[in-house]
Amino acid sequence: MLKLIDASEKYLDQYIDAYRDSLKQIELGQLKRHNLTFTNPEENNVIEYFNDMRDPNKLPPNYVPSYNYFAVDGDKFIGEIHIRTKLVQHLLQYGGHIGYSINPKYRKMGYGKELLKLGLEKAKDLIEEDNILITCDDDNIGSYKIIEANGGILENKVENEDQGEKFLTRRYWIKK
Repeated sequence: MLKLIDASEKYLDQYIDAYRDSLKQIELGQLKRHNLTFTNPEENNVIEYFNDMRDPNKLPPNYVPSYNYFAVDGDKFIGEIHIRTKLVQHLLQYGGHIGYSINPKYRKMGYGKELLKLGLEKAKDLIEEDNILITCDDDNIGSYKIIEANGGILENKVENEDQGEKFLTRRYWIKK
């Protein structure tokens, strides 16, 4: 059964593997670099980083507090979810309140829908606004189906750019 937990040493090796597998997918053109949500474990202590993201005094400029959780099923690290407590201008365009990623080993197995459902339950207590914004790339069919299955209503599509690459972003709202 899938559940959200604070980052834990128990799953850290699997987290690192998921990060490295995601990098391989980027190299193969199966994942876009701007869609990599896993924190680089070679640059950051993941557990400490996740804890620091909750503390407004430890955030870089233009960052908002974020509650980051591991998604686990028994002994398996399934993915992660980030819940940002409020929106700032750049998050309105891309990123929204919630970002999530599934370990490449467990994609297309139904975990994404459940992960977002659990994240939305937590978000109700963490997010300041009345509605929750979730974004995804226009060509990310799996992600927008997950968002829509969890009640997301498409507001619009906006153009974004990352490292010289332009892409369309779908912007969905879910009522708390």
